[in-house]
Amino acid sequence: MLSPREEYLYNKQIDGIEDIAHYTLFEKYIIEDLRGQEKKQEITSTDQESLLIKKAGGYPFPGFTYTFMYKGKNIKYKNGQPFTDLVPIVFCINSGSAEYFTGINMNLLPKEARLKFLQSFYETFKGFLKREIDVLAQNNQLALNIKFIDLIKSGEGQKMIKIFNSKTNENFNLAYRKYLFRNIRNFRMIEYSELRYLPFYVPKNAFRRLNHSQIHELYQKLK
Repeated sequence: MLSPREEYLYNKQIDGIEDIAHYTLFEKYIIEDLRGQEKKQEITSTDQESLLIKKAGGYPFPGFTYTFMYKGKNIKYKNGQPFTDLVPIVFCINSGSAEYFTGINMNLLPKEARLKFLQSFYETFKGFLKREIDVLAQNNQLALNIKFIDLIKSGEGQKMIKIFNSKTNENFNLAYRKYLFRNIRNFRMIEYSELRYLPFYVPKNAFRRLNHSQIHELYQKLK
């Protein structure tokens, strides 16, 4: 698996990359609700989602990224207008509760900040993401980032995010959110291979009350 920065440099040259990202991360999962073999777009595509459902019964696992329809309360940044994120894209940090899980909502981060988060995570767990993940996926085995899961179990997840903040001059905590399972519909796991589209994704159908540009402007002011 290439690093997020390497993937970004390659994919930014593709015509219509934002449209491809929107289809891959929103329409395919939420509108068309494609699953299993139907959702595969390339020969090298995998179906880790089905393997994880067999293992965890549809509940989230740390280190995976999820999208879903959400009917929760409005979000409010400090000194900002409340808004609702109807279709979050969440990198799962902790899933140790039967009632909710927590994670970084990528929709709340500007594109550059998303890339910085993904790159920081990749560099921290390079052994798994660069060498192990492709072998496991190609052999139809579930690719769990055991080192990250162990880190979360030890209670060091927030410390990791603080290190990422310092390293990148960002404030990923502003995108850290809790999601109640009772408010979630159409819960889907985004495949590892499709995370390369996150730095190009425009969540134009996700927000109510504010658009994504206004939300990202608030992020820049507060970070």
